[in-house]
Amino acid sequence: MEDAPQIRRALTEALSVWAHSSKLTFREVRSDQADIQVLFARGDHGDGYKFDGPGMVLAHAFYPGVGRGGDAHFDADEKWHFTRGERGDSTNFLGVAVHEFGHSLGLGHSSDQNAIMYPWYHDNEVDINLPADDRNAIQQLYGSKDKTWGPFKPPTRPKTPPTTTTTTTTTTRRPLVYYPQNRHNEPYDPRRRYPYNNNPHQRDRKLPTTTTYRPRTDSPPHPTRTWYPPPQPTKPKKLKPDTCHTTYDAISIIRREIFIFRGQFLWRIGDHGLYPGYPTYTHRLWAELPKNFSKVDAVYENKDRKIVFFIGRYYYVFDSVTLVSGYPQPLTSLGLPQSLTHIDAAFVWGYNNRTYLTSGTLYWRLDEDTGRVELDYPRDMSIWRGIGYNIDAAFKYTNGKTYFFKGYGYWEFNDDLMEVAHPRPKLSARKWMHCPRLVNEVDEEQTWTAPLISERNETMVYYSPSSGASWNYAQRRMVFWISLFLISHRLWTNISWTTV
Repeated sequence: MEDAPQIRRALTEALSVWAHSSKLTFREVRSDQADIQVLFARGDHGDGYKFDGPGMVLAHAFYPGVGRGGDAHFDADEKWHFTRGERGDSTNFLGVAVHEFGHSLGLGHSSDQNAIMYPWYHDNEVDINLPADDRNAIQQLYGSKDKTWGPFKPPTRPKTPPTTTTTTTTTTRRPLVYYPQNRHNEPYDPRRRYPYNNNPHQRDRKLPTTTTYRPRTDSPPHPTRTWYPPPQPTKPKKLKPDTCHTTYDAISIIRREIFIFRGQFLWRIGDHGLYPGYPTYTHRLWAELPKNFSKVDAVYENKDRKIVFFIGRYYYVFDSVTLVSGYPQPLTSLGLPQSLTHIDAAFVWGYNNRTYLTSGTLYWRLDEDTGRVELDYPRDMSIWRGIGYNIDAAFKYTNGKTYFFKGYGYWEFNDDLMEVAHPRPKLSARKWMHCPRLVNEVDEEQTWTAPLISERNETMVYYSPSSGASWNYAQRRMVFWISLFLISHRLWTNISWTTV
């Protein structure tokens, strides 16, 4: 590369930033056994995480480990600049390199917007003195430069990486078995006895009546029954949700129509508005969903026009209304953690047309080509400023904009500013169901509910203006978060690197 001398100087400077605040030392080696290998590549370059050309994804790095662990890859299609103070339409290579080497050393992303490890690129000049958040993180792993340690001999990297055995487990779907209703407590209709009177013109023959008198005998009285079994409870019929006063479990564009899910019901909205006869049972359209499900957690239509439902710990893929063979599959087959019990929302972000999954305080990006979440996830939901945690639903509308839902309200998201377009949510029923405004309805600007997270116990507490509190803008945007990144294993401090 013609910029090789500038690249080498920038890489050396980027590594020195991390060495300045820790006990790390770096040296360049001309060997493929380096701990950190640097690669410039275009498009698909063999690691399963292809680049997308100028803009968007600038680089990626792998956490420490054998093989490609610790390596950093940069998109060769990007327009880089290597000189301090240079601006314009090019990208600051030094700033990106410091960030990626942070991943190579074992650091995750930070929610501090001033940190080097903040996930979004900002064209700030890199200082040799790390921001406090990054400095604390690197010293947590490798210690402070001014702190003395006992004698420690760093391990050498093995010339032959250890072999690993991967076992693939295939889970087959258990066949559904249906049992007839056992009506043991209901008598059958008695069978009629012979002869049958099937001739309507035949008259019954009248026989003379006789009266027989029997002598009365005194018999002992029978005991009186004082206890009766309680009546069996009847299963209540599920009530349809109120179209103009309900929350949404999931919402998505499917075949260019809006589908809104609540409990076991759904609404369907086309070009001419809400279809008549809705809400109706979700099973009427997707009969192969589980019979006993209580709600749809999330749903979206992928790039292959397959419809993906998330219910509990499993997801279902449908081709129109037919379940695709091999499904359902557990969430863990997507690379999600075993501890995850459900997905809050699944949506395609209009900014980059990539698929995102959210649950609680975290979100993941799903690679539709590999069918697994990407390497550098999960991340904290605070990146989506103004949305908060534990959202109910999200989807990309036909106008390309992304909308988030919580409670009875929704936010439109500003992709360029990475924050909500309006700090107060608007009423969902008015926008999506076209419900009329009630005479005594409180203005939607006053129905905002502010989520706060307690610093002491991280418990979500909700405050509403309806309780008499007066909220200003700063209070509404107040979110306290605590983030702790732990690495359970020690990494050696004498790290070598090379360029490829």
